[in-house]
Amino acid sequence: MKTIAVIGDIHGCVKQLIKLYDKILKYTDDVYSVGDLIDRGEYSKEAVQFCIDNQIKPVMGNHEYTMLQSLIDDTREKGARDKEALRLWMYIGADKTIESYCKNTKKKLKDFTKELIECGHYDYIKSLPLSRETDTCIISHGGIVSGKTEINMLYNRQTPSKLNKLQVIGHTPEPEAIYRKGHYVNIDTGCIYWGKLSAVIVSEDASCDIISAQI
Repeated sequence: MKTIAVIGDIHGCVKQLIKLYDKILKYTDDVYSVGDLIDRGEYSKEAVQFCIDNQIKPVMGNHEYTMLQSLIDDTREKGARDKEALRLWMYIGADKTIESYCKNTKKKLKDFTKELIECGHYDYIKSLPLSRETDTCIISHGGIVSGKTEINMLYNRQTPSKLNKLQVIGHTPEPEAIYRKGHYVNIDTGCIYWGKLSAVIVSEDASCDIISAQI
């Protein structure tokens, strides 16, 4: 078993991410994320690249999932877009993500898609799993509720089920991390709203410490 760290919802807040990552390295170099790397903040592209460069292991967030559903997919008839997904993505902050990838264009979706593919981020994001399991915890974006479909863990805002391991989740922003010993920790401290990005350090005995970074 090994001490790990799990970072909360990032939403393009790369300055806080860099600062928090430096703090995390005092504890461990085995780092995960609950997803939502993109949207709303100014630096989605930079946040994704930082995760790649530093071998941070995210799970899929609802923002990544909605973005992927919004793009042209050759598996759909005639390469059609999912228009409902696109409308939703625009509503939840797509403009900031598109701008971060297409700073010198008129922010057309086709320019964004081309850049996302060419820089390798499309394949990276598409490969993200819905959950990851370690020796001490299960990491997913919204938490696992028994009896619900697997995709529910992207959107869940209910209290997650009590499993045989600690659940580490995000998705629902709170001013402070919520930790229920032996049950779950919600590590989304609303960086895009309140400027504080947080991580949980999960030790070998499954005990938890919360650390944060704020700009």
